[in-house]
Amino acid sequence: MIDALGDPHTAYMGKDIFAELQTDTKGEFGGLGIVIGVRDNWITVIAPIDDTPAAQLGVKAGDRIIEIEGKSTEGYTTMDAVKVLRGKVGTSVTITVKRDQASDPLKFTIVRGIIKLETVKSTLIDKRIGYFRISQFSETTADALRQQIEKLLGQGIESIIVDLRNNPGGLLSSAIEISDMFLDRGIIVSTKGRNKAQNQVFQANPKPVAPALPLIVLVNEGSASASEIFAGAVKDNKRGILVGTKTFGKGSVQTVKELPDGSGIRITTALYYTPSGVSIDNTGIEPDETVKEVEVTKEEMASMEKINELKLIEEFVKDHRSYGEKDFEALMKRLSQRDLTVKPIIVRRLIKNELEKREVPALLDLDYDLQLKHAVNMLKSVGVLLKSKS
Repeated sequence: MIDALGDPHTAYMGKDIFAELQTDTKGEFGGLGIVIGVRDNWITVIAPIDDTPAAQLGVKAGDRIIEIEGKSTEGYTTMDAVKVLRGKVGTSVTITVKRDQASDPLKFTIVRGIIKLETVKSTLIDKRIGYFRISQFSETTADALRQQIEKLLGQGIESIIVDLRNNPGGLLSSAIEISDMFLDRGIIVSTKGRNKAQNQVFQANPKPVAPALPLIVLVNEGSASASEIFAGAVKDNKRGILVGTKTFGKGSVQTVKELPDGSGIRITTALYYTPSGVSIDNTGIEPDETVKEVEVTKEEMASMEKINELKLIEEFVKDHRSYGEKDFEALMKRLSQRDLTVKPIIVRRLIKNELEKREVPALLDLDYDLQLKHAVNMLKSVGVLLKSKS
């Protein structure tokens, strides 16, 4: 009956899946660490979750999962895939993905684990820019963000970056509460459905947590749903600038109902609209400043696989725990002699990954992260301009 609606976001959930959904919104769940949806009849990774097994192995937003344990997933619903992908902690599952930049399908064997979501992380950049990474909009996200904003305000930040890349969304209420922290007036979002009770307009309150500091929001194709509510509110109210690439385009609202036997249904009941009255469902939001991530060509993908197979980076790091430009040039020459073509910026990232493989991943990488680097440079320019005016 649910399938007959033809909506990829509407699904029946058995008792186990429904129970896991309840824990998802509370900030902890078991699984691989990917948020999935259906796009063009294939299970598609909306976003890998930070610091989880899937993210650490290199699963990316936009990857189409074409096989699970060797079985085709064509025609799978989201719940079909979830049933197979989730399992006992410590067991593994092999997925095959089709990635646009790769000529051949890629296989990942991922060990299931407990995914504990620290949905907000923050740090200072150059002592004056507050950086806030939001990985999901759960029940605890708004409080965590408020505390961290107040902490960095106390340290004298002059501008803010909110990073929503690969944030698949979450609770509508959380997105509204967080948007309200940055807006002192205007519409945050509106929802419209067949039921008049679903027709609502959410307005900002006049007392935001964050003052009117320069604001940049980072987005990409993995920014979906609640992330797009926040991004749309910032853009349409001219509160800040969006930097990155076009968002995923999930503009529908799901209502979750528990059934008497403990199972449940998740059913689309409305569409949401940005303050300018635009529905972004299946369209996405265009950033104000388009900045692409480092692009990896098919030839480079093949070269990287060969580099990994030959352990060339591993050997380089063994001999160079720190390295200079001459060392790096020698490595690039060695790769060229083997007809392995990879951009220098990618090779530097491979070296960094190898050096830090036994460490907790750094929150920032201003050398490799072109979108973040662009945002930082924009805010530095704004800071100089403001000081010159004063």
